[in-house]
Amino acid sequence: MNRTRTQLMYTILATVIIWAGVAAMKILTPVEELITFGLVGGFGSTVALWLVWTFSTYQSGETEQTAEKAKRAATSATPEDARVALLLQLMDDEDRRELKRRLMDDLSADGESVALADLLAAQGEHIGRASGR
Repeated sequence: MNRTRTQLMYTILATVIIWAGVAAMKILTPVEELITFGLVGGFGSTVALWLVWTFSTYQSGETEQTAEKAKRAATSATPEDARVALLLQLMDDEDRRELKRRLMDDLSADGESVALADLLAAQGEHIGRASGR
């Protein structure tokens, strides 16, 4: 937020300097075409300056939101990861094998009528028969 305020102050200062230069050119230069050129240049540079400030503010706002989301995601995932790591450290080899077996059973029978392992085996057989022709 402080960075945006600083950028705003610099943008306002630059705008004042641009238009002070245009006013000085109008006072010091009697040539009408040069005054018109100064006005067009002052207007164009002011528009460009404020567009840069707008896009910069918009981009920094998105960056802050993304950083906050990543921070929340990191802090919410960390306790669960620590718990799982602690649980695995407390298990002996037999408990780990049992857990692995139960997870494999859950994956093979996840409510589908045909287990994934069976589908992969059938696909392998089909590919073997197709290549044997």
